[in-house]
Parts: sequence; structure tokens; C-alpha cells
Amino acid sequence: MRHLFAAVAPARSLDADLGDLEAPRSESLVQSYRQLADVFHDILSEQSLDNLLDRIADTLAELVPHDTLSIYQADETQSLLTPVLARDKWAEKIMESRSQFGEGITGWAALHRAPVRTNQAHLDPRTKTVPGTPPDEPEALITVPLIARDVVKGVLNIYRLGEHASFSDEEFELATRFADAAALALDNAQIRARLEYQAQTDSLTGLYNHRYFHDRLRSELTRASRSRDAVAVLMLDIDDFKRVNDVYGHGAGDHVLTELALLLRNELRGSDVVCRLGGEEFGVIMASADAGDALNLGRRLTDTLAETEFAAAGKITISVGISQGPEHAMNPRELVACSEAAMMTAKARGKNQIVLFDEETSERPEGVSVSGRDVRSIAHLKMLQSLAGKLNRLNDVRQIGAVIADELRLLIDYHNCRVSVIDGDDIVPIAFRGELVSRDGEHVDLPRTKIGEGITGRAAATAEPQLVGNTLECDYAVMIPGTHTIEESLVAVPLCYGTRVIGVIVMSKLGIDQFDEDDVRLLEVLAGHASVALENARLYESQRREADHLKALLEFTGAITQAATLDEIGVETVRAAAQMLGGKNCALWLPLENGDFRIAAHSDYDADPALKPMLDVVFPAAVLRMVVGDRNEPFVLSAEEAALHAPAPPEGLAWPDLALAPLWTDETLQGLISVREPSARGEHTIDEILRLLAGISYQAAVALERARSFENLEDTFVSTVEALANALEANDEYTSSHTRWITDMALKVGSALGFDPPSLKKLELGALFHDIGKIGIPTSILLKAGPLSPDERKIIEMHPELGARILEPIDRLAEVRTIVRSCHERWDGAGYPDGISGEEIPIEARIVLVCDAFHAMTTDRPYRKRLSVDEACRRLRDGAGSQFDPSVVDVFLSLPFEAPVPAAQAADERLAS
Repeated sequence: MRHLFAAVAPARSLDADLGDLEAPRSESLVQSYRQLADVFHDILSEQSLDNLLDRIADTLAELVPHDTLSIYQADETQSLLTPVLARDKWAEKIMESRSQFGEGITGWAALHRAPVRTNQAHLDPRTKTVPGTPPDEPEALITVPLIARDVVKGVLNIYRLGEHASFSDEEFELATRFADAAALALDNAQIRARLEYQAQTDSLTGLYNHRYFHDRLRSELTRASRSRDAVAVLMLDIDDFKRVNDVYGHGAGDHVLTELALLLRNELRGSDVVCRLGGEEFGVIMASADAGDALNLGRRLTDTLAETEFAAAGKITISVGISQGPEHAMNPRELVACSEAAMMTAKARGKNQIVLFDEETSERPEGVSVSGRDVRSIAHLKMLQSLAGKLNRLNDVRQIGAVIADELRLLIDYHNCRVSVIDGDDIVPIAFRGELVSRDGEHVDLPRTKIGEGITGRAAATAEPQLVGNTLECDYAVMIPGTHTIEESLVAVPLCYGTRVIGVIVMSKLGIDQFDEDDVRLLEVLAGHASVALENARLYESQRREADHLKALLEFTGAITQAATLDEIGVETVRAAAQMLGGKNCALWLPLENGDFRIAAHSDYDADPALKPMLDVVFPAAVLRMVVGDRNEPFVLSAEEAALHAPAPPEGLAWPDLALAPLWTDETLQGLISVREPSARGEHTIDEILRLLAGISYQAAVALERARSFENLEDTFVSTVEALANALEANDEYTSSHTRWITDMALKVGSALGFDPPSLKKLELGALFHDIGKIGIPTSILLKAGPLSPDERKIIEMHPELGARILEPIDRLAEVRTIVRSCHERWDGAGYPDGISGEEIPIEARIVLVCDAFHAMTTDRPYRKRLSVDEACRRLRDGAGSQFDPSVVDVFLSLPFEAPVPAAQAADERLAS
């Protein structure tokens, strides 16, 4: 059974839910919420109401697995629940059932606007079984009202079957949260459907309107062309309708229109479409019907009207014009024009008649003959005048293309229109209007083509317009991959600026020989205006891009100037290259210790499975220098050249075309910037890419040379500092290695604490310099064998201040000075020279203090023998929280180390610490 109507206890309160949130969530629930967040966007973006119901069901099945599901649509005004989707072996019975608000589980949830979970729905005393389903079937049920904008939109039910079936608290909560999104999506889809219906419906008669008529006729003509079928069109106009309004009033006129609409609906086939086109004019589309079928319908309508009274207006008559596609025309506007011409002929012949279009149906009621060609020429002139003004106000290439296509649509009812520009050897679409679908109904993107390829390419190559009556019989036509083979006419006109072809306008119509020389002349005149506007826009865009590039290069120069390490320079270089080149895949190759080259920085290669293996490729130095040769400027290495000279790529991959920018310094190849597939789609030409790479590579080469010089200088500086520190204590075998051991151990602690490279460098210098102030302490005190007097203790405690003063003239060591000054401060504030405590002490100084203390305890001193490692570790633990930072002690003791014991201990002079 399906318990739609069993009353149970209400869902948990919000307070209970909030209390539950304090408890730890299981990993599965966390994952479910992540999945829920992922699907919200998909659910809310679905536009079709039918598709939305399926999407809701499919998504909920992934979030909360269940056996069956049903969704009800709610009508609050009638308190009625109607099933709209059922996934159940009893789906047919469920879809036949309806219920009222307040009846059982589903009705209770709708009435009380609260979700319900019952793990024994079949035992509920108020269960009501859906007629035709098994009674007392054991099952668990979750039912959730779908509420949006304070209106119950429906109810969602999910079931698990069996004696032991149940839903957990977490699943109930997840289903409830999902229902919030489902309700909002359902409300959006209903609003969208209502707006779409209103947009294509006449408010008075309820018939489809003018817009829908032309869209539907276009669709039917496309279908007829593919299947070689026929489409008939009837245009109906009420005779003397003005007299009805004048004599009986507009209320009577509206009554006539609504009653005629009802009569038309009753007389048509189910596949026919009737629309009110405006005023007293109606149109009928008869799919898979010819003129004979339309004539029969017209006779039935006039016979029925002859026997029908329209209240005060009495009897009315209609004039009917009929045309047939594709025989008379293959595009909607022209086919409608044929029907209208026939209808006007019917009126001219005395009204209340049915006329089938032919070349002779040109009579008009007033007997005034107007040359169609003259009217067309006037319309063309007005359009061109309007277009010129619009184009002159635009400076965006794609906007210009869209305006051209839209303006042409007002005069020529094309099947599709595309505007393209020339980019090197490519013809690149910038605007498209019309239909372009694949054989399976999917949308197809208009592809790039080459100059000389197809009809469009020939127009670009020859700078001559191409008028093709039937593309199926054109020897040089190229079919767009994936699209239908249909009979269509096509005209392609080049956009010429001076002697250069800068683009092409292409229009097509369904049917054969649908364009004439007048259409070609119109497009040629239009092309003259458009080419000037496009060239100006391209120049404007070129200047704008150039300004953007200069700005980006300036920003890159500033960023790379601040980059101190090779890694930072690599990151900034590929980031700038990818940004300036429109997101292309870029990489920076730098030399290894053996001189070969490898990718050191890249634009997300590791996130792309197809590119990640390239990170392991090594480019032998000799091969790379052969590829680069003596070229100083960026260049393009073709895929063929790369296959010949570059090292073999990982299995399954091949080298693409590459734009390469060598980084030279004093005739030394310092590195290489590579850009994959530079000619792939993008806003930059190859020349622009190479020009941009030249600017980037010059700045990168200078930065790399500066960084390497700085690294060499820094290495020399650190070595000098280390030699100075060792020389300070070289009088004693113990002290000769004191500074190096502390420095090495401090770096291990810093790494374990997650220090980045700049912080580790600062820690290294602080450890090396931590006792540099002892240079200013008298040797008699430093080498005193016995205990120090209070005055001597004061003097020796001055060495941290002296060390900071010694380093003060060196700006680069400003941060290191604070470390040196604080290396003898204690965690509890009892240290010297400033008596600071806790987090006030630099973390580097806290690390050095722990390492220094351990070294002192595990080495022989003048006043005692060295302590064992275990005893030293115990004393560190005892001092944690008073003398030492507890977190630093924990990390220090967790690291492997060897006690710093010299090879031999001198018995006489010892350096005080």
C-alpha cells in the first residue's frame, strides 16, 4: 500500500534541530551536505517543469536512497493534492488518486506545513490506502511539504519497503533541506511557465499570439524541409468587423472574437494551431497538410459560420487566404505574405470567400497597385539609414555583428544569419542569429573556417559575393559537422575595407532560389557601412588591448621586482603570462644542477590530467640550446619541429605547437617560457602573443639574474657570518662547533613548526648571530674559569644588546636584530635584557634559547661535567612554561638529534655562556 493519508506525530521542532547541531556530525552526513550544496545549483537552474520533476527525483535518489517516490502538486484554494510524478510499481494507481489537505500523512503535512517521518507508516491508526494498491504493506515514509513564498506548492513523499525499513534522523533532515530547494525550483519553474504562456498567448481569446505563430511556423517549415513534407497556412479576417464595433460597441466586438476563437478550436484537428494575429485577423498552421486539406477546413468554417449567431452582432463572414509551404515559400514571413495576398484577393472579390494563393492573386480591395519592388527599395533605404547611425555609435566588434544580423531580420526573413571577421587565415564568427541544431536536437556552435574553405571561405578569398540557389548542389559548399542535410539558399558577401577583406556576412533561407540580385545588392551596400564600423572597432579594441597589456606589464614589473626567490619569480611569471594571454597554458623552464631544464612553475598543469605528466619531462641543455639557436626573441616551434628535436613526451601525449621565449643573460640561457597551442581560439593573434612574451621574458630574465646574484651574495654573507661566529669561540674545542649545531637544530625546529623559506632564513641568521655581542665582552670575563661576580654577570648579560647594536647599521638585518636581542629572554619574563615574556618574545628567539640551553647542558662546562641527554631533556620539560616556550620544547623533544659532544674536552679555559 502507499500510505498517503496516515496521521502521525509532527516533525521535530526547530529548537530540537538546533540542539542536534551541537553534537558531532558523522562523515557521511558532512559528505551528504556537500553533495546537497552541489546539486542546489542544478535544481534551481532547470527551466522545464517536466524536466524539473525528474531532476528532483533523480537528485533525491542520490542524497537519500529510497525504494519509491511520489510528488504531489498542491492547490491551496481548493485544498487539493494531485499526483504529478510517481516512481513505483503502482504508479498508475497513484496517479489516479487525489486527496484533500488534512487527510493522513500527506494531507497532514500539507495542512500543517510540517515535514513528517514515520518508520512504521503501515501501523498508523489513520492510514488510508491508495485504491488498487496492496493493504498493510510494511514501509517507512518521509513526507515533506514543498513551500515557497509562503505557499504550499506540493508534497514530496519517499518510501523504503520492508519490515525493518527506516529513515535516520540525518536522512530526514537532509530530505527536509533538499525540499526547500525543490520547492523554490518548482515555484520558479511554474512562474517561468506562466510567464512564457502569457508571452505567447492572446489575453482576450486565449489563443496563441502573433509571436508564437511565427515561431511555430518557422519550426514546422524546418521540419517539413527535412522530411519533405507540406505545411498549409490559412489567414482569416472577419469581414466588416469595424461595423460591428461601431454599431454594437466594443463589448460586442470582443464577444465575437472570443466566440470565433472557440469555434475555430472546435473545428481544427488536434495537430493544427490557431492564433490571433491582431485585431480581427487569425492564422491557422496545418502541419503535414496540403492546400486541399486547408480548403476543406476553410469550407467547414464558412459553413459553420453561416449557421451561427453571435448575439447582437448576428451572423458574420470571414475571408480566407491559403498558401502551402514549401511550394509557395520556404520561410515564415513570405509564406504568411502569400496567405495574406490570397486573403486580400478574397476580400476584393466580394468577401466571404476562400482563395488559394497563386501568382495572379494580387487584387486589392481598393484597387490600388503598388510595386513590391518599390516598397522593398524604400524599406531597404530606411534600414540602411538607421543601421549607419547605430553602427557609428558602437565600438565593440561582436555588438556590431549582432546589430547587423538583427537589422537584416527586419527586412529579410532568413533562416539564419552569421557575421564573421578575418583573423589571419581563419574566419571567426562574431554574431549568429537563427537555428543551428544537430541531428539529435542539440545546439551546435558555429565553427571557425579557413579562407578559401566552403562558400564563406570563397567569398573571403575572392572578395566577391556568392549567390547559391541550392547548397546541396554547390560543389564547394562544406556542411557544418553534425547538422542536417537540408535544401537551402545562401548568399555570402565579403566585408571589404579598401582592398582588404576583413569579414563576411552570410544569410541562408530554407528552400531553393530564395535570394535574388536585389538581396545581394542590399548586402553589398550594408557591407560597405559595416566594414568601416568593424575596422574602427577593431582598431579601438587593438588600442584598448595594447593599453591593458601595458598596464599588465607594469603590474608584472612591480610584482616581479618584489619577488626575492626563484620560486616567487616563477609564480609571478606564469601568472602574468596566463593572464595576459587569455588563460593559455604557460610554463617556466629553469635549469637543474646538471644544466638540463625542467618546468619550475606552471599555470595549473597539476590540475589537468593531460598536462600533469609534462612536469616530469626533462629537456637536455644541449637539445634546448639547439632548438633555441641564436634567437633572442620569442618564436613559434611547430608540433612537427618539436616532435623531431624535443625529448619524447610521456606516453599518450604529443608536443603541440609551442610559443617559446628564451631568457638570456650575458649570452647564458637562464630559462624558457613556453605557451601551448598559441594559435588556438583566443582574442590574441600570434604576433600579439609573441610581442607580449617578449616583454614578459625580458623582465623575467632580469629578475632571475638578480635573484641568482642575490642568492650567491647571501650564501657568501651567511658563510662569512658563520666563520665570524666560529672565530669568536675558536679558543675552545667546545665552542668551535657551538653556533653551527644550534643553527642546524633551530632550522629543524622551525621546519617542524611550518616556517616558510623566508622565515627559515631569518631564523638561520638569528641563530648564527645570537652570541655575536660577546665580541664586546672582555676576554677576562669570557674565559674566567670560576664563578662570575654580580658585576661580571651584569657585564656578560649586556652581550644581547651589544649584538643588536653591532647589527644595527645593516638594514637587511633589522628583523634579525630583534632575535639576537631576545635570545636570553624567558617565557615567564625573568630573562634579560628587556624582561619581556610569552608571545612578546620573537618565536625565533624562543627556538634559539631552547637549542642553546640543551647544547650547554649536554657539553662539559668549567663548573660541571656535561649532563646526560635524558637529564637534559627532563630539565627542558621542567623549564617549559617558566624558562622555555612549552610548544617549542614539545617540538624540540619530538625531533631526532645527537648530543653535541666534542671529540676531546680541554681542562683549562672555558668560554662562559
